[in-house]
Amino acid sequence: MSICFYKEFGELGYLATYSNHGFYKDGIFYKTSEHYYQSKKFDDPDVVNRIINAKTPKEASIIGRDRNNKKRENWKEIKKDVMFEAVLYKFLNNEEIKDKLLKTGNEEIIEETTKESYWGCGPNHDGENNYGKILCKVRDYIRNEQEKSKCNR
Repeated sequence: MSICFYKEFGELGYLATYSNHGFYKDGIFYKTSEHYYQSKKFDDPDVVNRIINAKTPKEASIIGRDRNNKKRENWKEIKKDVMFEAVLYKFLNNEEIKDKLLKTGNEEIIEETTKESYWGCGPNHDGENNYGKILCKVRDYIRNEQEKSKCNR
């Protein structure tokens, strides 16, 4: 059985990039994983700071999608890795949702969005679901790290 979610609301809302679970990385506080992801698209410090300081994840997303802002040249090659980092830090820094994620066991996680076929499942459930796959990879990573630390005690 798969776990399907969409948006930051409800019982599974903690899985979304817009969920209100901030974290520190490299001395910078990111209000959401969306803020982190969008900020990493750019080298221009002004754009980066506008995204980091955006009041909401939606505002961060709007700035990040503004075609007037020049993206990093290697963005297409690194965007999945950046999303992995965003999701990993979100869960490592928020214990309650980390435990919830681990309790999903080995279930497939699907971002059930009809408008997004790259990150989500798309309108016909034939999308790539890359965000759902990243959530599963983060879950596995955290679980493996916990197992390693048990062995090293």
